Amino acid sequence: MPNPFRTYSPPYTPSDNIKNIYRAMSQSNNPYQMFMQLAGNNPQMKPIISAMQQGNSPRAIFNSMCQQRGINPDEFIKNITG
Repeated sequence: MPNPFRTYSPPYTPSDNIKNIYRAMSQSNNPYQMFMQLAGNNPQMKPIISAMQQGNSPRAIFNSMCQQRGINPDEFIKNITG
């Protein structure tokens, strides 16, 4: 018998959360401040916050992290922007 809760909503995927965060930051008046508030609650984001506070560009940090993980940054952005 199918799960009745599954029939009313599509399955959740982690990329949904990423897409929602991207959309919220894109529509924000101050995306930097919004990012800092979100990241400030996550200890794993401390190195990123530190790099940004030292003047590194968010794009450079993102590209570097993608490269370290073997991810094409342009393809990743394309996937979350639709």
